[in-house]
Amino acid sequence: MSPRTGRRLICATATIGLIAAGVGACGGGDGSNSTTSTASELTKSQLVAQGDAICKDAHDRFAELQGSPPTTPEESASFTQKLIDITESEVTQLRGLNPPASVKPALDSYLKSLDKNVDVLKQGLKAAQQSDATAYAQAQAKAVKGQVKRLQYAQAVGFKECSVPAGTAPSGSG
Repeated sequence: MSPRTGRRLICATATIGLIAAGVGACGGGDGSNSTTSTASELTKSQLVAQGDAICKDAHDRFAELQGSPPTTPEESASFTQKLIDITESEVTQLRGLNPPASVKPALDSYLKSLDKNVDVLKQGLKAAQQSDATAYAQAQAKAVKGQVKRLQYAQAVGFKECSVPAGTAPSGSG
C-alpha cells in the first residue's frame, strides 16, 4: 500500500470515529425551542423536552455530514470544523436553558463533558490541518473514550436524545 493510500485510509477511519464521537456528543440546533423559555426556571420535564429537541437536531445535522465523509486531510479539517460548530451550538443552546435547581448539577457536569469533547475535536482539527493522521486518530480515540461518560451525564439529567452513540436509537429507559 502506498503511503498516500495508507494516509487516506487512516484519515477515513479516524473520521468515522470522530463522527461517532461527535454524534454521541451532541445536541445542537436552531435554538427555537430554548430562546423563549430562558427567562423562567423550567420544570425537569420541560428541560428534558427542550434539551432532547436540541440534541435531536444536532444528531440530524451530524447524520447529514456522514453522507459525504472526507478522504483527504483538507476535507477532514473542514469536516471536523463542522463537527465543532454543531457541538458548540448545542452547548450554547443547552446553557441557555434554565434548569430547576435539582437538575442543575447534573446539567453542569454534562456541559463540562461536552466542553471537553469540543477541546478534543479541536485537537483533531489541528491534526487534520497539519496532515497528521496519527494525531487525528489519537484525537478520535480520545473522543470515543469519553463517549460513555457523556452518555451517563446526559442520562443523569434525564435526556434520552443527548450523547446517544451514532447508529443507536435512544432508549426509552434513559
